[in-house]
Amino acid sequence: NGSLLYDAVYTSADANGVATVTAVAGTKGFSGTTSITVGSGDSNAATNAAADAAAEATDAANAATDAANAAAEAADAATAAAQDAADAVAALSEQFSALVASIKAQITSLTALIVKIQKKMKA
Repeated sequence: NGSLLYDAVYTSADANGVATVTAVAGTKGFSGTTSITVGSGDSNAATNAAADAAAEATDAANAATDAANAAAEAADAATAAAQDAADAVAALSEQFSALVASIKAQITSLTALIVKIQKKMKA
């Protein structure tokens, strides 16, 4: 699923055979960490527990990667929406400028007409 497990560290063990493993996963600046502690009185149980812990660590790493990918996709979508909004504002600005120019032309035309009417009334 595209997960990126980039660190799995055996942290410690004690006299009772309890071992701690920390796994870290992430991508695009996001990461998740999980620590699993296992221990047992016999080696088969310890091996099984270690395998279960590794599977849990992998699942946690995959979940962290999935969350990071979803966040990156959301950021990409937000960027695209912002660009669309900027483009729409630019288009509206051009339309507004065209309307202002048209109104100025109409005012100039009306002013000329008023001057003509005033000249005819004085004559």
